[in-house]
Amino acid sequence: MLYEDLWGVAEKNVFHSMWKSPAPSKVIAFGWRVLLGRALTRVNLALRNALPPDRSTLCVMCNKRDETAIHLLMHCDVVSLVWSQLMTWFDCRFITPSNIFVHWECWSGGGRDINNLGNLKKEEQQDFQGVSL
Repeated sequence: MLYEDLWGVAEKNVFHSMWKSPAPSKVIAFGWRVLLGRALTRVNLALRNALPPDRSTLCVMCNKRDETAIHLLMHCDVVSLVWSQLMTWFDCRFITPSNIFVHWECWSGGGRDINNLGNLKKEEQQDFQGVSL
């Protein structure tokens, strides 16, 4: 049985919408890896025996929990500060879901246009200058 056979309609819709995204292809490919659970986190590297045995699987940013894609991108204390700042800039109230598929749906469906930086103050826009994806 394929991993994809376990998906429901919502998960299939997320993948379908992801490939139609205007984001650069390398960003879409990274998102695809994250959703499939194949991003190269410390936990995945340990499962593949690619992490030296003396290395911990704890998150490199907070050193509190295992470094999984869900933790690294959504629930890490350090990352939570980044999400909180983004929510402030976009004047948006958002509760981080536990599931990456739900997280994708929240950001891609309706709501604010996160690609429009024109709503940000000039000093906030400068924070995005030089960011390469």
